Amino acid sequence: MKKLLYLLCLLGFLQASAQLPETLSPDAEVSLLTCTPGADLYSLFGHSALRIRDPQIGMDIVYNYGMFSYSDDFYVNFAMGELNYRLGIQDFPNFMAEYIHDQRGVTEQVLNLDPGEVHEIYTFLNWNFLPENRVYKYDYFYNNCSSKLADILEDKLGEKLEWKDLAEPSQPSFRNIIDRYLIYHPWGDFGIDLGLGLPCDVVPTSREYVFLPEKLLEAYDVATVNGKPLVLRKHELTEAKGLTYQWSLFDPTPLFWLIFGIIAVISALGWKYKRLFKALDVFLFVSLGALGALIFFLWFISAHDAGANNFNMLWAWPTHILAIPLLFFAKPRKAYWTAYGVVLILALVSFPFLPQMLHLATIPIMLAMLLRAFVNVRLETTS
Repeated sequence: MKKLLYLLCLLGFLQASAQLPETLSPDAEVSLLTCTPGADLYSLFGHSALRIRDPQIGMDIVYNYGMFSYSDDFYVNFAMGELNYRLGIQDFPNFMAEYIHDQRGVTEQVLNLDPGEVHEIYTFLNWNFLPENRVYKYDYFYNNCSSKLADILEDKLGEKLEWKDLAEPSQPSFRNIIDRYLIYHPWGDFGIDLGLGLPCDVVPTSREYVFLPEKLLEAYDVATVNGKPLVLRKHELTEAKGLTYQWSLFDPTPLFWLIFGIIAVISALGWKYKRLFKALDVFLFVSLGALGALIFFLWFISAHDAGANNFNMLWAWPTHILAIPLLFFAKPRKAYWTAYGVVLILALVSFPFLPQMLHLATIPIMLAMLLRAFVNVRLETTS
């Protein structure tokens, strides 16, 4: 069914892009479409698009800045932070088909614009749809399907447009804001907290809240143009089924506490029988070393700006992989584990005060590694 819906959307895109009139009638309208979150991680934050409807000429199309193409180098580009999104055009019924199927809500806000302003926005969108203009570099917080629609309105309406203050009194960071959505996707939450560094903990300005479709809808609701409300009419096109969350032992936090318990039991047995169980330490060094290498890559090599200054490097050392041979020699093993253990203690003590909010699931990971550090440093054996 998903493939059929994708095909319908593609056909709608091809049909709409081939039949764009140069001018619109005075009855043409511009609407903001705001789509509620979907169950998949890529759709969890919702979506925004612009609808242009002209009943006189029978045109009803959607300009969608959330389109991207799969290709042989898709995952390479994604990892490098060079994934390009593009503007697409779809027939309105085809745009709606997926949201109706997935029972996701769609809210329409018809904008209170005069024919000249509608035409100016329409002309810009068609210029932006030209092959040489339609592709843009995606950014989590500053350049996405939602923020671009705020940019367009600001650019075309200028001083006639007035935004209201969207800032929340509690001053949440970008991470705090997206966490409200990630409760429905625990592993996505863990992965994002692992991969995104200090830039994710910046408190957004009032204007920057519109990186989220829901916040863009709120911004449109209270904005004015020429002193009048920006939104002329608002109605629900489809109702949302809503997302649900069911606790699972295999969510990151309970799972890593369970793993901590297993490592604690193994360590206690090793202490009792004077055995280090080096295979366990090799496994842990490989696992955390690989995570550390990923964090290092996102921070220093990829173009993901939000991956910089990542405090998860306190516990996920990329050097663990290189340090595996040290596990088999007493003095260098103890020296390495001592240094690592000291950093883990500092990280755990300062956990609530770090400028970056680390995921709670990292606490049992750090405690497990601290326990292994204690055993490796204090246990007098080479077995």
